[in-house]
Amino acid sequence: MVFKFKLLPLLLLNALFFNCSSNDSSTTDPVVPPNDPVCRTIGETGREYTTMFKPANNWVGDPMPFYENGTFHIFYLMDARNSQPTFHPWFKTTTTDLATFVGNNEAIPTGAATDQDGALGTGSVFKKDGIYYGFYTGHNGNLDPKEKIMLATSTDLIKWTKKPSFLLQASNGYDRNEFRDPIIIEDKTTGIYKMLIATRSTVSMTTNNVEPWRAVLAQYSSTNLIDWTLEKPFYEDTSTFITECPDVFTMGNYQYLIYSNIDDRMVHYKYRPLTSNLWITPANSKLDGIAFYAGRTVFDGVNRYIMGWCPTKNNSSDANNYDWAGSLVTHRLIQHSDGTFGVAITDGVNTKFATAKVLTPLKNVGSSNSNSNYTLKASGVEKSYSLFDRETKPFKIKTRINATSSTQFGFGFGACGTLNEMYSIVFDLVKNQIRLEKSIKNGSASEVISTLTQLPLTVPTNKQFDITIVSEHSVCVVYINDEIAFTNRIYKMSQNPWTIFANNGEVTFSDLKVFN
Repeated sequence: MVFKFKLLPLLLLNALFFNCSSNDSSTTDPVVPPNDPVCRTIGETGREYTTMFKPANNWVGDPMPFYENGTFHIFYLMDARNSQPTFHPWFKTTTTDLATFVGNNEAIPTGAATDQDGALGTGSVFKKDGIYYGFYTGHNGNLDPKEKIMLATSTDLIKWTKKPSFLLQASNGYDRNEFRDPIIIEDKTTGIYKMLIATRSTVSMTTNNVEPWRAVLAQYSSTNLIDWTLEKPFYEDTSTFITECPDVFTMGNYQYLIYSNIDDRMVHYKYRPLTSNLWITPANSKLDGIAFYAGRTVFDGVNRYIMGWCPTKNNSSDANNYDWAGSLVTHRLIQHSDGTFGVAITDGVNTKFATAKVLTPLKNVGSSNSNSNYTLKASGVEKSYSLFDRETKPFKIKTRINATSSTQFGFGFGACGTLNEMYSIVFDLVKNQIRLEKSIKNGSASEVISTLTQLPLTVPTNKQFDITIVSEHSVCVVYINDEIAFTNRIYKMSQNPWTIFANNGEVTFSDLKVFN
């Protein structure tokens, strides 16, 4: 959990990358023709998201999912974006398919401005003997300690009763003001419960010596979920300030640790065989890009899913900084035999978009198509593309890409009619990278003015990519080969044309279809 006033690293990052272009004129007129050079924009104040869940009048912060009897109960930090001294109560919505949501109700309210829980922070829900335990962070920047772990209980997941006598604060050697995001795991062989808490420490796990501050997952044990005893730290990391929103679970023969890195703003994972104490960091430890944060997982008995939030941007502008909180995004985790994860679309979201529409290009440059198959051939400095009309409703794109000789190709969104501005999802087979670029027209040529974010891209030997893109309003999620999820926020996406393109060589987009 990062509170609103803890976003400095992200703001600095965006100050470097997100800058306004002098060519970026815009209009909110919905009848501007598709070939008009003026970009169309639309404000999102009061806009509801029904697939990437966001209520009309508030925003989704750190999700804390709990599954039972066919229903996902998704608790989250409600961000009202007002000037009240208390903030981030726990709210809850439910879903059975991760694509449609029912309800949006307060679960655990904040305390008074002078209370330890004047602001609520991330936690988790655990069930024991018919009682649901909601452990949460009580945060008050005017108190010392600023953060303590607190508790509310319920018998129905609807009505919650706070337990004011339960207060767990950082033990000696831990940072009393950075002590949050509890997660409960159970050792079923011993009946002992473990609470893991994101904090910092000056004591090394390996040497027990006093050393510089490092990120630590403190570990407490209990037999009744009420009385907790400090144990040896579960994990430490000297490469980041704090490992937020930790999640620990066992899947097959491996134990996994997922956490949000406050420094690079990404969700990472590590894993280890159940027979080992040594964590393995995979070649690509990132489960998405910088527009997906605070990921926590949930298991429905068949699949494990990870939920995080895609942040909005100030004043609904692509040129501005990221805000705290936004829309709920959920991915399905696919476990490989070596313990690594692939990331894929959920079945519920995939099947929700089932009606294919006739796709007719507005313009082809160096591109030819037969039915739904498009071959793009870029020659010299001349790029190849096919331009399509805007999609104002939520939609899904599916295609198979065969990179015959092209090493740089992809999708362009917010194309602004005459392509004077575009946000491109670029597949770069030379750098083994997928990235989001902003480009503008400089005369007759396009000029990349910024790379906004990127992820490692695994390039198959056959250079073939099965692609699914899902978009609702300004949220865009790209899934590649059931291996990579790449989430971004692109405000001009739903109001302007989009493209497929090749910057060099030849590439084929086969069976290219749009579904609503």
